[in-house]
Amino acid sequence: MTTLTQRFRRYVLTPGSGQADMQQWRAQVLSAILLTALVLGFLTAIPSITLAIRQGFWSVVAIDLVALIWVACLWCMPQWSFKFRAWNLLILLYILGIWFLIKVGPVSQIYLMAFPVMTALLIGFRPAIFGLLINAISMLGIGYLAQANLHIDHLSDQPLVQWVVITLNFTFISSVITISCGVLLQRLERSLDAQLAISDSLKAGQSNLRAANAALRLNAAALSRLNDIVIIMDVGSHQQGEHQIVFVNDAFERRTGYSLEEVSGKTVALLYGPNTQQQEVKRITIALQEGDTVHAELIKYSKSGEQFWVETDIIPLADEQGQASHWVAVERDITERKQAEQQLYQLEYFDVLTGLPNRRLMMDRLDILLATARRTGLISAVLCIDLDHFKYINDALGHAVGDSLLVHVTQRLKTLLREVDSVARIGGDEFVVIISNVASDIGAGALGALAVAEKIHAALAEPFEIDGQTYNSGCSIGVTLLPKAEQNIDDLLREADTAMNRAKAAGRNQIAFFEANMQAEVEQRLTLTRDLAKALNGDQLQMVMQAQVNHEGIPEGAELLMRWMHPERGAISPALFIPIAEESGMIVQLGDWALLQGCLALLRLERAGWPLTLSINVSPKQFRQTDFVDKVIAVLHETGAPASRLVLEVTEGLLINNLQETIERMHTLARLGVRFSIDDFGTGYSSLAYLKKLPIYELKIDKSFVDDTPADPNDTAIVQSILSMASHLGLRVVAEGVETQQQADFLIASGCACLQGYLYCRPTPIDVWLEKNPALVLQS
Repeated sequence: MTTLTQRFRRYVLTPGSGQADMQQWRAQVLSAILLTALVLGFLTAIPSITLAIRQGFWSVVAIDLVALIWVACLWCMPQWSFKFRAWNLLILLYILGIWFLIKVGPVSQIYLMAFPVMTALLIGFRPAIFGLLINAISMLGIGYLAQANLHIDHLSDQPLVQWVVITLNFTFISSVITISCGVLLQRLERSLDAQLAISDSLKAGQSNLRAANAALRLNAAALSRLNDIVIIMDVGSHQQGEHQIVFVNDAFERRTGYSLEEVSGKTVALLYGPNTQQQEVKRITIALQEGDTVHAELIKYSKSGEQFWVETDIIPLADEQGQASHWVAVERDITERKQAEQQLYQLEYFDVLTGLPNRRLMMDRLDILLATARRTGLISAVLCIDLDHFKYINDALGHAVGDSLLVHVTQRLKTLLREVDSVARIGGDEFVVIISNVASDIGAGALGALAVAEKIHAALAEPFEIDGQTYNSGCSIGVTLLPKAEQNIDDLLREADTAMNRAKAAGRNQIAFFEANMQAEVEQRLTLTRDLAKALNGDQLQMVMQAQVNHEGIPEGAELLMRWMHPERGAISPALFIPIAEESGMIVQLGDWALLQGCLALLRLERAGWPLTLSINVSPKQFRQTDFVDKVIAVLHETGAPASRLVLEVTEGLLINNLQETIERMHTLARLGVRFSIDDFGTGYSSLAYLKKLPIYELKIDKSFVDDTPADPNDTAIVQSILSMASHLGLRVVAEGVETQQQADFLIASGCACLQGYLYCRPTPIDVWLEKNPALVLQS
């Protein structure tokens, strides 16, 4: 026999109980109750009926038989409706309770109590309440009227009160049991409803999960077959900026050659190479650190080293808490588009034949250069170059030869220019060269531009060999400088073109500047440069001597100065040719020649009875030559001049760069006896620390300080400070530019040991000086 508990467990645990819920459960409970009542009733009815027959209680026999038959019918007819069967059972219980109340007494309370409890169990909570009410009315009314056998001590003489008490107590207990049962069943029903809802939800969840899995499989299949590259990177389990790859699709593997296994746990830096734009990489890294989406175009590299372009969009993916957990990069291969853009750019901005920038790109560069020049003040130049008689070559030999000649010209121009310079082809045989940052002043800029123009002119004058044939083609070059006031890029081209046309009008194969006066100056400087090179070998240079005297006017030394006597121009000032020598680099040759002449002059003075010290100027460029020390030693050795009377004058500017190397060179020569003098002291290097480190013999006070002494208190103070400092350091001082007695008196009174200037001696050739200053004067 299946118990009620087993039936309930089987119902609850049986999947798919579904819509039957409590009604089906109550039907099963009813069947269990009927079967139990039938079996137990039959077992208890036999002794009850037997006892009733013996006692002659035929009404008890009858009610037991009726009850058994009634229950048997209800149990044997399951096809009857549940409510019909349930109400029949409840009516049976009520009739038995009333009957026993009338006939027997106490037994009736059991049946009457079962009536509302079973009603709550089988029908519901509200009908059970009505059952309680019917029970109370029945017990009070029928029990009182029928004078049922229920007595309470001390109330037997008050039957109504007695039945009221019995009814209230019975109803109280019956209500507690009935309501408890009803509430329990309500909660059970709600719990079953919740369980069913959960079950339905689980079923729906399973259905959704199956649908999600199907969609996921579909998405994965679609994702893997996309033509776009997809990369998913983790952002939560690694160091900042190192986003490790957790997924790549098939398109990634096809384009890069890397499999998912090869790139898992690595970063996208695996795909970077020498041409990958580091600024873009940095921008992407910063955007990812800040949690921003980013769009970029990058150069990447495949496993085989092939370079390709991608357009990438990187977006964050958030977890359930809204925190970014992954980055998804969707990339498209745009290599073909970039190649097409490059081709379009090449066609738009470059000459097809020569590959040089065309007019449009040249105008852009000129615009940038002009703006930069206005901001920095640096001088740049624009050269307009036109090939002479190019039309004759085209007409006589054909355009193929002419094109080849233009290509060869382009190659030569490229080899002559710096990286910061540029050349463009703006017409058939016309080129424009942009020379950036030639110099910081207009004069030096013009000279530098002319030097480049001369170099180009000479290079294009050389023969060209094309297909085994030799061709000659000179050029006319126009030059203009920038920046100028109110100058624009159209002005630049116009000026350069005007100068070029001037060169062609003057007979071709020439160089012309846009400014006539500047051109004359530049041509003069160029002529002087060429003539100075000839002067070194043509006995046009000589050394003159200016004595340095003590406070008594007796010579104690002298400075050798260079002079240039041009055969046509006459005497040329050192202020003019020394800067040219510096700019052209000839200052080293001039310095070597002056050193040799100084050593020879020492020997002449010594033979003439004047063992004076001689000062020779040494330029910074000459001093910094790697073989300068060796040259000095060699000259001293070859001439036999006494090193102790040789004074090398250097400027403070020499001490700005490579001070340690300068110190070492000076000490090397000082050990030989050579002395050093700081020329133009106080006008250059501001630090005085070098005075302690260098083997300095003397200081020369610059003429600019002496000019206004003793009238100017500032210059007077400076001179006195220099003399005081030199005295404490044990240095000899020479004051240059002494031209008046007042200056001399002030310097002597201030303790200056040696004076040099026109007051005592003008620069004079050694022969003349010796004639005017016999040795007897010094010896006396």
